[in-house]
Amino acid sequence: MNEFKADGDNLTEVGGKLYANKRPILFGALLNVAIFVLCILLFIEVLFNVFFMGIYVVNISMQPTLTGAVREDSSGGDFIYVNRFAKPDYGDIVVVYREANGIDGYTERGNIIKRAIAFGGDKVEIKHGILYLNGKEVNESYLDFDNIDLENSNFEEHTVKENCMFLLGDNRDNSTDSRDCGDYPMKNLVGVMPQWSYNIKEFTTSVYTFFNFTIFGK
Repeated sequence: MNEFKADGDNLTEVGGKLYANKRPILFGALLNVAIFVLCILLFIEVLFNVFFMGIYVVNISMQPTLTGAVREDSSGGDFIYVNRFAKPDYGDIVVVYREANGIDGYTERGNIIKRAIAFGGDKVEIKHGILYLNGKEVNESYLDFDNIDLENSNFEEHTVKENCMFLLGDNRDNSTDSRDCGDYPMKNLVGVMPQWSYNIKEFTTSVYTFFNFTIFGK
């Protein structure tokens, strides 16, 4: 009887040692998996940043489509992404680089966000708030016509220069764009906002606002 108990004690002791030996192996395996997943996530983030750039919207020129903050260091603006390598199409929201003392006469460099209306060779005209492209009326459902002075919203027919874009803000009465500054060179294109970025802008804006203004108090 005593011998049987002794054998049982030995089995328990041996089992405990085997279990103890497995714990560091299991921990090491989990650590390797965690490192592998982290590397994959970092790779995806780097790859994402190669193709896309985050943009914080400032000023009211793109309302009601996009909400802009008063200043870059104040909350209230939308945060969106633009595709660095996409080619803009009619109606796309784009970000372009504004050169100092460049085509629009500004002295401050920076990115501006507008809507691409026309390209090289196109004819643009606005009559009482209605946009005409190459003589045909354009349906601009993204505009808030209730906040546009239609009677005084006019722009004489203009032919866009080659390798350039004609850009307008959605908030037509409160936007400095190609009507004032002329055509913007394609070489100044920073990126094009994809539809998915617009669809999730509430989420991306919340995350950006939380970290930049709530946590770090930008």
